[in-house]
Amino acid sequence: MASILENIFGQNMSKPTDETIAYNLMAGAAAAATAYLTATLDTVTPELRRLLNDYTNQIILQHGTLTKLAVEKGWFLPYETPMKQLQISLANTQSIIENNAQ
Repeated sequence: MASILENIFGQNMSKPTDETIAYNLMAGAAAAATAYLTATLDTVTPELRRLLNDYTNQIILQHGTLTKLAVEKGWFLPYETPMKQLQISLANTQSIIENNAQ
């Protein structure tokens, strides 16, 4: 049985690319780091603060590793001009729209 997303976006929804997976993992890591940092700052128990701080640091390292992978693979181009980055994003978006229209 096809999912709703497959019906809307086509059959390629069930085959995420490495790039998409990496973006999702980075977004999740960023959200988790924010949550752990907030919890670390709000807690007053030294033991719990240390534990939450350790989790925050682990997630930051994970995010850094994923970012490094994305740069090495060419998925992120941090040293391009902002205009070039927008052009690349626009081209990628147009490609996705064209593939889904078929």
